[in-house]
Amino acid sequence: MTRNSVPTEWLQPGDTIEVSIVTGVEEGATPKWNLLVDNNGTIDVPLVGPAKVSGLTPTMAADRIRDTSIQKGIYIDPKVMVSIEEKRTFQISVVGAVNEPATYEIPASNCDLLTAITMAKGVSDEASRYIEIKHSPTTLSDLAKTAPVTGPDGVALASFQSGTPPAMVNLDLGQLESQPPGALQLYDGSVVNVMREPKRMVSVIGLVTKPGQIDMPDGEDLMLMDAIAQAGGTTLSIADKVHVIRTLPGQAAPAVIEASISDAMSGGPDNMRLAQGDIIRVEETPSTIALQTIRSFFRVGFSAAVPGI
Repeated sequence: MTRNSVPTEWLQPGDTIEVSIVTGVEEGATPKWNLLVDNNGTIDVPLVGPAKVSGLTPTMAADRIRDTSIQKGIYIDPKVMVSIEEKRTFQISVVGAVNEPATYEIPASNCDLLTAITMAKGVSDEASRYIEIKHSPTTLSDLAKTAPVTGPDGVALASFQSGTPPAMVNLDLGQLESQPPGALQLYDGSVVNVMREPKRMVSVIGLVTKPGQIDMPDGEDLMLMDAIAQAGGTTLSIADKVHVIRTLPGQAAPAVIEASISDAMSGGPDNMRLAQGDIIRVEETPSTIALQTIRSFFRVGFSAAVPGI
């Protein structure tokens, strides 16, 4: 994944910094202020007033405050010190097919999809290639009022340029290169949902003991005889004819593939690899119908011959 993070040493809206100014005429301890960088990237320094510090390093911010104070005639030659007291963090929820779904606190300067998934210990075996990101409406509203983060050269990173992202972003992990700048960026309250791979299933019907749907094993093939075995086997030992009904992309009518149980059991090609959505039907034939008729005749005849049955 392409990373579009702000360098951690850059100040940005939401950060809290400590500012101290030494003029040489102070009596007692040097005053220090904890100041919040507002949405415009500005701090309000006592006596000095507003100073734009977003996108600057603490050293650069100190120089800017010093220059501003001198230009305003407040101080002659002050020594200004700036340090980061607390970096802004975002609360990000990671749900779905990840190993440790939870809400994580991630530094705003490095808050993107890759970081969030890494915090959640990666995707699980059930994960598909699709991810859904939902952004908080409140955060989006605040983001629209926030100035873009620009570096010391005045140029904003692509992911931090002005403009509000959509409330929902759908991503295909196989096509991340085609995503616009900032699509992977996360904000306070964003929810990352790693979609689960739909269950792969086939249906087994007809002359089987337990007709119904069979789950296909994850990452493995399901063969014809395995599916029939999971359906309890055939109800008649002479049942041999099987139709595999398969829906093919772009075709209105399904394809019908004929197979033989005896050939499949002997290791022949009829023990085919099944595809998701296949319908396996163990068919009736004249032989199976005849056997069922004989069985029914003997059951009825025996019951009639024994009093009380």
